[in-house]
Amino acid sequence: MKKFLKKILLISTPLMILLVVINYFIDPAKIYDSKYEKKISNILINGNFVTNINNYDERILQKEIINSMRNPKEVLVFGSSRTMLINSSFFPNKTFFNNSVSGASYEDFIAIFQIYKENNLLPKKIIIGIDPWLLNKNNRQIRWKSIESYYKKNKELTSYSFSFQKFSQLISLSYFQSAIINLPEYFLFKTEPKKTNKKYNNKNTKLTDGSLVYNSNYRNASLNIVSSKINRFMDDKIYSIENFLSISDEIWSEFTMFINSLINSNISIEFFMSPYPPKVYDKISKEYPNVLKTEKLILNYAKNNNIKIYGSFNPYNLEFDNNYFYDGMHCNEKGIKLIFNK
Repeated sequence: MKKFLKKILLISTPLMILLVVINYFIDPAKIYDSKYEKKISNILINGNFVTNINNYDERILQKEIINSMRNPKEVLVFGSSRTMLINSSFFPNKTFFNNSVSGASYEDFIAIFQIYKENNLLPKKIIIGIDPWLLNKNNRQIRWKSIESYYKKNKELTSYSFSFQKFSQLISLSYFQSAIINLPEYFLFKTEPKKTNKKYNNKNTKLTDGSLVYNSNYRNASLNIVSSKINRFMDDKIYSIENFLSISDEIWSEFTMFINSLINSNISIEFFMSPYPPKVYDKISKEYPNVLKTEKLILNYAKNNNIKIYGSFNPYNLEFDNNYFYDGMHCNEKGIKLIFNK
């Protein structure tokens, strides 16, 4: 038995070491490469667009960019991927930056604001993207934890949290599979961010104002392809509102306290609400009533606090059909422009 165990160890130990080494160095999701976000930030801060970027920590990138800023911006956008297309062209003669991060939650807003605060870079105006999952305590959004320390500083909390999930990927077989797929690109340096002066590229492009331009395939998809994406989106439970059982009083209280603190600091606040495609909204109206309650709550709060609102979750209010969307939850550039014009 001892000999058998010894053989198993002799075989498994090198394999485990190989697994950890490949997962760490190939690192397809850029979990361990803290320099990757710095590379992107340096390109943007030096006045260039950056493309060929994917699988990086968007929160850490915001921190790197803000820490490199020399002067405050007049207008900021805090939101999710649903607000990433808002760019400086909507605010002529204003300095502007879009700090949107995928799957944003109210913790992201608080943490990112804290980074600006610590750098003495407070803006005159912040546009807050209101997502349908904002008040859903079961939204499963945990990506904000990479800048959790700033969230806790804003709340004057002190505690240490160890990211087990991050380090568990070192021995993850699924992460290893992704790493193997990315192995050729790693050795050919095809995963490195590239500076460009072109706004439209084959891969997603980050502009110097922090806004995003999608890759050519996503951006130029036909209406049939978009409609197909919308149908597939509806086949499953709707992203981040799957278990939206009730409006969270705790989140609402913390969110409104944050907004009130911004207003008291003489920062102008506006809300932006991106719609769903009509068929998706119809499903939400029937199966996820708390999304509609969230919008109503936000509207009443905005009215009582003289906060301007752009858009709505309801596409019928905006007269939007599938022509104004990229997929089941993201407006295209045409849709974003119309929301601001209205």
